[in-house]
Amino acid sequence: MMNENLIITLDPSSGASLQVQIRQSIVELILNHSILPGDKVPSSRSLAKQLRVSRNTVIHAYQALVDTGYLRPRERSGYVVSDEAPTARLVDTPGLDDLSNDDMAVPSGIVDWDEKLVQSCSDIRPVQKPVNWREYKFPFVYGQVDDELFPHSEWRDCARQALGMRNFGTMVGDFGQHDDPMLVNYICSRSLPRRGIRARPEEILVTLGAQNALYLVAQLLVDSHKRVVIENPCYPDLRDILMQRTKNICQLPVDSGGLILDEAQLKSCDSVFITPSHQCPTTHTMSPSRRRHLLDLASQHDLLIIEDDYEFEMNFLESPTPALKAQDKDGRVIYVGSLSKSVFPGLRLGYMVAPEGLIRQARALRHLILRHPPGHAQRTLAYFMALGHYDSQIRRLRRHLATRRKLLQQAIEDEGLFSHSAAHFGGTSFWVDGPEWLDARTLARRAMDEGVLIEAGDVFFRHDDAPLNHFRLAYSAISADRIAEGVARLAATMRKMAP
Repeated sequence: MMNENLIITLDPSSGASLQVQIRQSIVELILNHSILPGDKVPSSRSLAKQLRVSRNTVIHAYQALVDTGYLRPRERSGYVVSDEAPTARLVDTPGLDDLSNDDMAVPSGIVDWDEKLVQSCSDIRPVQKPVNWREYKFPFVYGQVDDELFPHSEWRDCARQALGMRNFGTMVGDFGQHDDPMLVNYICSRSLPRRGIRARPEEILVTLGAQNALYLVAQLLVDSHKRVVIENPCYPDLRDILMQRTKNICQLPVDSGGLILDEAQLKSCDSVFITPSHQCPTTHTMSPSRRRHLLDLASQHDLLIIEDDYEFEMNFLESPTPALKAQDKDGRVIYVGSLSKSVFPGLRLGYMVAPEGLIRQARALRHLILRHPPGHAQRTLAYFMALGHYDSQIRRLRRHLATRRKLLQQAIEDEGLFSHSAAHFGGTSFWVDGPEWLDARTLARRAMDEGVLIEAGDVFFRHDDAPLNHFRLAYSAISADRIAEGVARLAATMRKMAP
């Protein structure tokens, strides 16, 4: 039987190919029992006419559905739903068809979950980014990628190679507590030497981004009896990770020379979490004298230093200072790096470098949480680095970011409403100080109506005394030709708020 009322539609804005959309529509019809095993689907000619697409497009879609077991060809009669298609219910519940949606709803209000929870995460304050940020014309959002600057075809080629038979057995297997040796080799030989760091593979652990590395470190080294130092302002997720482990958190201020060292505070602490090369979020770089002083204090008072070296590849104005880890003679510095910032944020790959004994502990803990980062992602990135695409991508980003930074700086200075700081070597954002009366949270909400996205800065500070007049303007995701107008709209919105 052929159901003449099948609804198959195409969405030109979906981003998926016509062939993929046809496949998805038919699979959905099969899974929701709109068509059953033995039912005939429209002929390739009639469906192509209905959808106004090439007949070959429909034929290729049907053939792919045959290959995956959803359809089968019937001689001289087109295609029908396969008897092997997954149409059976997972649970054969008597009378299920007679139940209404309300009857099938999950019961609520029976369990007091607040009483059951042994730990609350309701106080976590991450930086909020709209999922649909691409729909805004002026997205000054941090950590996102401009699709126009990413080498899609090169990444696809590397993904295909990673899926090839030569790599397939390694990639799809269970790594256990290990990492892709090809990726670890390139971290050792390419990424770390650029920061002045020498490390053996046994001293490296691949993580699901830098944040995952910081979480592992906190789990291993921080408990309720430990006292830690962080920057103020600081990376919000780090602060919230540490607050899950201890209430003994000392926040020291930063200035243009980075973290202001207070020996009276530091000598009573166990560890320091720091972003010395590119302070988050102010972008300041810690001065060489303070770096030496911090290492000396760490040696004197038996401190551990956790260095988050994010954005170290984004140095398009001058060479960045060497990592703090490069000057570490005692093995006190745990180095955390991200590979997602320079490729794309959804990749979620990073790494940590530490003495072999600590890496063994972190590897065992990672095994319990997530086992290991996906093998395909690791091997694809390894090829991306091995074939030179990673270095080419870095050069491309530096060139475009340099132009955007110059335009954004000029636009900010032309408006004259706020002051700013930015990394002397490059980076991807400006930290903006607005007038004292400004509430950047309100500014962010009102600017959205003008198509402008910014990040209010209060979440980077301690909750009880957070200043409200700071915000972050990033330029990695906004095209150069929109920067000036975006800043002008933002400034106009701010002027309307002025007392």
